[in-house]
Amino acid sequence: MRIMIGRNKLVTTTLLGLLIILAGYAREAPVSQPPTGPVVVKQSGGAGLLIAECQDKQYIISTADYIIEGIVERVESNWNEDKSAILTRTNLSIVKYVKGAPLAENTLQIVTPGGTVGDITQAVEDQPIFHEGKRVRIYFQAVDGEFRIVCARLGVEELDLLSPIP
Repeated sequence: MRIMIGRNKLVTTTLLGLLIILAGYAREAPVSQPPTGPVVVKQSGGAGLLIAECQDKQYIISTADYIIEGIVERVESNWNEDKSAILTRTNLSIVKYVKGAPLAENTLQIVTPGGTVGDITQAVEDQPIFHEGKRVRIYFQAVDGEFRIVCARLGVEELDLLSPIP
């Protein structure tokens, strides 16, 4: 009889431990919250174009955490702090969310390497180029706490300004 009680305790303890472990796995994953404050989307280079999948629009769509449509409000190029490179800052007003939770503000600032300051132009391959007043669709994702355009210039589409926004 004594052996049976020991076995029952062992089985009960094992089952209880298993239930505790399973309860830990059953917890809901944390829901990612949209960022608060101004959102800066960076584009660091054309390395994304080296990925063969970037030629497939479905890859760009599925990789993007956000797909937005907006109007380019302002484009301005300036030197970086140590005057070793030119950066272009593009301010965009969001008019439609195609994918992703709405951001705290309906504006984005997109920072791309390259641009023109005075007589000096720094061209950087495969960068999206924005023009004030144009309507665009941008595919971007969160990477290491920052936002980046998916597949460099292939992650930006210029849209017809006259087409309706559903």
